[in-house]
Amino acid sequence: MLALPSALAPVAGALPWGGLPLAHLHQVVGDPLDPAEAATGPAAALGFTALLAARLAASKGAAVLWCVRRGSVDDTLYAPGLARLGLPPDRLMIARAADDAEVLWAMEEGLRCPALAAVIGQARDADLTAGRRLQLAAEAGGVTGFLLAAGGRAPGGKGAGTTSVAATTRWRVVPAPSAPVGWPGIGPARWSVTLERCRGGLPAHWTLEWNDETGDLGMAAPLRDGSLDAPERRRA
Repeated sequence: MLALPSALAPVAGALPWGGLPLAHLHQVVGDPLDPAEAATGPAAALGFTALLAARLAASKGAAVLWCVRRGSVDDTLYAPGLARLGLPPDRLMIARAADDAEVLWAMEEGLRCPALAAVIGQARDADLTAGRRLQLAAEAGGVTGFLLAAGGRAPGGKGAGTTSVAATTRWRVVPAPSAPVGWPGIGPARWSVTLERCRGGLPAHWTLEWNDETGDLGMAAPLRDGSLDAPERRRA
């Protein structure tokens, strides 16, 4: 099975294929922790997905198809931000659909097109049947798919809050505290990345930090109070 190792260098060892498997469907879930983030969508998950798609576009020399609901909060993609993640406008096509059903249809059609590097879809109403159709389309066209959604939480703060689909991997990506810096402002962006489900693999968790110089993600150093390592210690 072909895989993309470079885009997930810090976590490639946890994946049975040595990297992200190509021509498969992957689910990426964000987690709106407050009303403000819920209104703007899963920003960290979106950035993570865009970064992976950008690496695929660069390796294949092809464009990425991004499917959103027309006029929704998802229909606010910021071109300079995507370019900073390695996905410039000339490598991006946007399909604006009327509803989730049309988003899923556009995704399926795109995944069957070998000329594309990847297909991203933002749909809140996807189920197992839709996931299986997307997985089959990805295998048929040889194109990697990403189904992106805000996750939320069930009452009491437990549970994923988003329906799982028949994806090869399922990721949850949420913002993490930045490291203190010696100047006014905040440090480099950090993401808490959890591999919740992996076909043939085990769940795992990392805190990754964006590096402006390399334009990629790396393992984040622990904070001085050790709070960054707390989830790992609880798992031990």
